[in-house]
Amino acid sequence: MATANPNLVPTLGILELSSIAKGLQVADLMLKKAEVRLLKAGPVGAGKFMIHLTGMEADLLEAVEEGHLHSDPFLVSWTYIPNLHPQVLAALQKEKSVELHTDAVGIVEGQALAALVQAADRAVKTTAVRLLELTYNLDLGGKGYFTFTGDLSEVEAALASAEELLREEAAFVHSEILARPHDIIQGLVLEGLESSCF
Repeated sequence: MATANPNLVPTLGILELSSIAKGLQVADLMLKKAEVRLLKAGPVGAGKFMIHLTGMEADLLEAVEEGHLHSDPFLVSWTYIPNLHPQVLAALQKEKSVELHTDAVGIVEGQALAALVQAADRAVKTTAVRLLELTYNLDLGGKGYFTFTGDLSEVEAALASAEELLREEAAFVHSEILARPHDIIQGLVLEGLESSCF
């Protein structure tokens, strides 16, 4: 994991492109430009290509700038997040949470993975919620979502914070709070909604 080195603060770079061919080329250029780690790269829905990288802050910034430089005219969205909250990195790597607070669950739905990751990062940094899942799926029509749990007041604050950021990025779709969700819904959320896709 990226935090194994105490001098390495989790830092994330994401590029989303509308061309698979260009996306693969850009991933190659970014990896050649600086000492970074590829978390994931590949096609997602509607012919898009997603690149997730992590590494030392200066190296990752250099790689992201290189990718940005060579992405035109196919760049859909991008983000560079220094000091990424460890819960967000764990969610991106599909690590399952074992904690579910029965008071409330929040779900935020949006477009553009870069904006969703920023919103999730802000939510867990500014409130006492636990991130459960962060998904941008090729079967979701270019949309993604993240779920989180905690005391109702914290979930409300996290949802408001995330929604504000997504609206600023013109990427907000919808959000909901489930107060004291049914046991079956708790299990569904804890397992991950992505695993229950038809």
